[in-house]
Amino acid sequence: MRRTGSQAEWEKLRLIAANMFEQQLATGVIVATLKVDDQTVRRWRRAFKARGRPGLLSRKHAGRPSRMSPGQKRQLSELLLKKPIECGFDKYLWTQQLIADLIQCEFGISYHHDHVGLILKEMGFTHQKPMRRAKERDEARIDAWRREVWPGLLKKTPAAE
Repeated sequence: MRRTGSQAEWEKLRLIAANMFEQQLATGVIVATLKVDDQTVRRWRRAFKARGRPGLLSRKHAGRPSRMSPGQKRQLSELLLKKPIECGFDKYLWTQQLIADLIQCEFGISYHHDHVGLILKEMGFTHQKPMRRAKERDEARIDAWRREVWPGLLKKTPAAE
């Protein structure tokens, strides 16, 4: 069973082992020093002999290739900059389910709405909620009140001791 640790931590161990391989230390010494299994050290040694240090570097897990091409992702990001109404939906805000529906309509690719969040994160989008503000809100009047009325109210409060 694999010990816990991040990819970076394991890569660091493999590179330390590479230094030990170059010093031609025995497998038992490396096992005792790094506290890893002897089979692991032998596997690392084979990779080091075959490909050198690059053979011991971490690689990103491949995973399944995306069903959307980079061009389609660019198109999607352009569509998401518009309002849902402009894309033919009768909603005010983009939701993951609505974006999944958009992807289905535009590209014919079906994604679960939970997976859409991962795609959006990969594309650089973040979850945001609009601030709830009244439509009647007048920013100019609020700023004027803060400049003119608020300082006068502060003068009326007793000073803290």
